[in-house]
Amino acid sequence: MSVSNANFLLLRPFQVNNTEELDRVLEIAKNSLTEYYSPKLIVDLYEEWPEGFSVAEVHHKVAGFLIGSRYSSSEARILMIAVEKSYRKMGIGSSLLTNFIDLCMKKNFSAVRLEVKTDNEEAIKLYKKFNFEITSRISAYYSDASDAFTMWRTI
Repeated sequence: MSVSNANFLLLRPFQVNNTEELDRVLEIAKNSLTEYYSPKLIVDLYEEWPEGFSVAEVHHKVAGFLIGSRYSSSEARILMIAVEKSYRKMGIGSSLLTNFIDLCMKKNFSAVRLEVKTDNEEAIKLYKKFNFEITSRISAYYSDASDAFTMWRTI
């Protein structure tokens, strides 16, 4: 799964046994996402589907990650995607999404879905660029009682 982009970006599998890498993913999640994620949860998600967990490395530093899961035999789900603020607008999120969608195609999934905060306009714009469509609204989905959109796309 190693993908190089413009000689600065490397997409690769998450290294679950690397404590520094786990700490870095947790740091990016804490700084980018509104929910709290424990180290155990991150490891559990990795163990559920190791192939669905990738990191984006820029100059040997983890700058972002995507955690996906197998939702059913035909559908995958993006559980988390985050890019450190200083690395945004460099195509890292797009690269992570492309990589995950390619994986889902290889695994013969027919769809991918995700949830996103209804006020996260930048993320919604990115997902729409990848042909995700808003299919529903979930009231009080997040711990701060904010709503989420479910977004879905076929492969």
